[in-house]
Amino acid sequence: MMTEQVSRSAQVTVIDQFVREIAWNGQKQAAHMLNDPDIDLTLPQMMTLSAIANCGTCRMSTLAGTTHQSAGTLTGIVDRLIEDGLVERTRNEGDRRVVEVMLTQDGQRRLSSALMACQEHTRGRLAHFNDDDLSMFTHLLQRYLYSIQNGNGNGTVTSDDLVQAVEA
Repeated sequence: MMTEQVSRSAQVTVIDQFVREIAWNGQKQAAHMLNDPDIDLTLPQMMTLSAIANCGTCRMSTLAGTTHQSAGTLTGIVDRLIEDGLVERTRNEGDRRVVEVMLTQDGQRRLSSALMACQEHTRGRLAHFNDDDLSMFTHLLQRYLYSIQNGNGNGTVTSDDLVQAVEA
């Protein structure tokens, strides 16, 4: 029993190191990829565009919650996206006091280019995985992401939980 605990502890230590290295290298590679002249976005800008695309027209407060950014930080990001013609502010027709943001056509195009570049990058990194590896990797990443998003450390995840997490 003690051997299992030490082994599990050692594995968790290695996994923790891998996760940090993946996050660090992924962020650096994403920043490099997004710096392409056809994309020309920062990672926070891409994540903000993606969040706006997912909700269509949304309030800044909703966007702040979705992106886990403070209102002040998000305002700066959105202001720059507006300057670049990628996002526009609109008034809510039901309540003119409410300001919402939405993507422009150029914003949709730029986001699409960024997402295609990211997917192509990922495709290249996973080229050496066989179909079984990809299936297992996908399942494990879904479980890990679900536990991060839901603070659930017990690993009890149903397939319905995974589908909902991926669609969110």
